[in-house]
Amino acid sequence: MFTKFKCKRILRFYFFAEKLNDALDNLIYKHATAFDGYHDGTYYAEKICELIGAKRELSELWQYLDGIMEKFTKGERAVLRFYGSMRCGIKKLSEENRREVKRVTVKFSRRAKLPERFNGALKIVADYYCLLGVSV
Repeated sequence: MFTKFKCKRILRFYFFAEKLNDALDNLIYKHATAFDGYHDGTYYAEKICELIGAKRELSELWQYLDGIMEKFTKGERAVLRFYGSMRCGIKKLSEENRREVKRVTVKFSRRAKLPERFNGALKIVADYYCLLGVSV
């Protein structure tokens, strides 16, 4: 089960990971073309390597989550995407919709027992969470 991470944060990462990937690509490009006179090339090379490592870890987490999502129906994935893109809680939803969101998110959280090997990726998601732009 999820400990520090909430289900919504994981779902937002899963469904909007392409935005985070684009942002990381932009940061890599920025560091690759940067010259400020204070740092040498080694400094920027290390930053680029860190970002590439972050992308690799996030890719592994996304593939793990994708394997879990394959088992859900199209309708259940739509509910999870809707919940992940919400900016607020589910209190304002109708009782029926609230029940459906709860049912599917509990089903997801039971299947997505994130092993310790994803702790690094989850920290990266937390660090770059603001870059997960949501477009519904």
